[in-house]
Amino acid sequence: MTQTFRESSEHLQQKIKQLEAELKNVKQSYEAKSGLFKHLFRNAKNRTQDNLSVIDTDFTLVEVNNNQLKQIGKKRADIIGQKCYKAIYGLQKECEECIVKDVVASKKANRFLKSSEVNNSINFEEKLINPVLNEHGEVERLVIESKDISGYYQLVDKVGQRDDFFKNIFESAGDAFLIHDSKGNFLDFGSNLPSLLDYKKEEFKKLRIDDIDDPTYSIKFDARQQQMKNKDHVLFETELIKKSGKRIPVEASATLIPLQGERIFFVSIRNLEKRKVAEDKLKISEKRFRTLVENASDIIMRFNREYRFLFVNNATVKLLHIEKKEFIGKRNEDIGFPKSLCEFWEREMEFVFQSSEINVVEFSIELNGELKYFDWQLIPEFDDNGKVATIMAIARDITTRKLNEKALEEAIKTKDKFFSIIAHDLKNPFNAMLPIVQILKENHTHMKQEQLTSMIDLIDSSLKQEYSLLNNLLEWSRAQTGAMQLKTEKIKVRELVDSNLLLHRVKAESKNIEVKINSETDFEVLADKYTAETVIRNLISNAFKFTNIGGTININIGEKNGEIYCSIEDNGVGISTENQQKLFRTDTNCSCLGTLDETGTGLGLILCKEFIEKNGGSILVESELGVGSKFTICLPKAT
Repeated sequence: MTQTFRESSEHLQQKIKQLEAELKNVKQSYEAKSGLFKHLFRNAKNRTQDNLSVIDTDFTLVEVNNNQLKQIGKKRADIIGQKCYKAIYGLQKECEECIVKDVVASKKANRFLKSSEVNNSINFEEKLINPVLNEHGEVERLVIESKDISGYYQLVDKVGQRDDFFKNIFESAGDAFLIHDSKGNFLDFGSNLPSLLDYKKEEFKKLRIDDIDDPTYSIKFDARQQQMKNKDHVLFETELIKKSGKRIPVEASATLIPLQGERIFFVSIRNLEKRKVAEDKLKISEKRFRTLVENASDIIMRFNREYRFLFVNNATVKLLHIEKKEFIGKRNEDIGFPKSLCEFWEREMEFVFQSSEINVVEFSIELNGELKYFDWQLIPEFDDNGKVATIMAIARDITTRKLNEKALEEAIKTKDKFFSIIAHDLKNPFNAMLPIVQILKENHTHMKQEQLTSMIDLIDSSLKQEYSLLNNLLEWSRAQTGAMQLKTEKIKVRELVDSNLLLHRVKAESKNIEVKINSETDFEVLADKYTAETVIRNLISNAFKFTNIGGTININIGEKNGEIYCSIEDNGVGISTENQQKLFRTDTNCSCLGTLDETGTGLGLILCKEFIEKNGGSILVESELGVGSKFTICLPKAT
């Protein structure tokens, strides 16, 4: 075998010389991208040394530039639609060196060397094939850039240093190269390869392919050779074994060189360690990003320029109860959203596509019978040309915030109206007192005792009303601002009732009102004594105020549903249905005169509701106009 190789070395060198231009550009070939179609033809006029042609995957010629036409001496109309190998080279089948099918299969750009006989001399062309993908990611066209490199061969022939020139190409490119036979024996290699694997040159000469190649995650040596029976080139990734045993990832491009019955392989090798580290970091980053997106509580979607869904996260599926696959490729209107809302969404997305700016809007939509409010952030995503290609849409549920804002707005309006009512009520007693005081000031020396007593009684009544209103207003404001601190303790309800009835004994006697108390046992509640007593006092006071002379008040204390209730029922004037709706509201005044023209502040029942609810209880009113009223409070039972 060694003698055979030595005898064939001159032929091997000649074959290698024919491939030098291809090897020179191997590094650039792996970095070629498929999107060169427009770029190449756009700049063709400024690159007169290059021939450009476009073919489909069946070798049919679709387009050529003027340089190509000039070289072959034909008109465009005569060759468009023909097979490229026939139109350009006059062949009946594809060129032997052609790698179009490989490019179609890999979807990656690649180069090859084409030789042809022109005027009894060999012409060499370096051909770069760039795949152009359609929207489905399949190869639709191939752009072929041809460059005449015959001059390079002539130059190297004259210098007589083809071997050194060949090696220097790869040494300067930074890639390693290796030449081996079909048994894996090394025939030659560049200095970069031993250096990459931490071997000395003399050590490396003694090795074979299986000493440095670990095909565990790649193509085994025998399988590579089998693949190359039908084609002379294969591109693959594998792991090389360093002297220390450490594995390093590499990209290998192997080319078959048949030589007098022998199979010689030229392999260029590129270290992928840095790229693999970057890829691993990118995978981790993408995984983290996807985890965040999929577990986010916000709705996250991606749209293309046709407003079609490209992605939705789990929150979208959970909220809308629609599977992810039902979204992809569809527009909002296809999903069944309201037309007006779809038009609004598309209008806002179009603004982002046109302006390249983030857009934030709000919208509402009814979902599962409930009106939901969303804050919608539209974020532009740019392609390599700086144009907006897609939009990331993030919708955050702000329903609670919106409802709170509306409630706050309503509360502010209510309190504004309440303060207006209070201001009016505070003013009324003074309107009554000021004229009386003025009369007393001017005529008190001439007035009879009866007149003086009557006027003083009016002033006294007005002042008491004013004091009661101010006192209730103070208590209410303390409850509203949180200044009131509740001290929860066990309280006997009957004792609260009895003590407050004593305060109203004079009123009961003056109106001849009978009070009946029905209490099965001495019930205890868990509440703040001060606020509970205020509630009982107000309710008893109202009962006396609105009960007719000779009427009856019934007070019942009992237990129901784990709570203690106390109901105070009178057979007085009663309350209309309309006024019952106003009793506990701050935005309206529902103060009426008693049966003996007793006045009220309008704040008593409002305070009762505030205080009962602060103690974890409730208050209920039942009334019929002309029949009477029944107010029932419920408080937690003391255990």
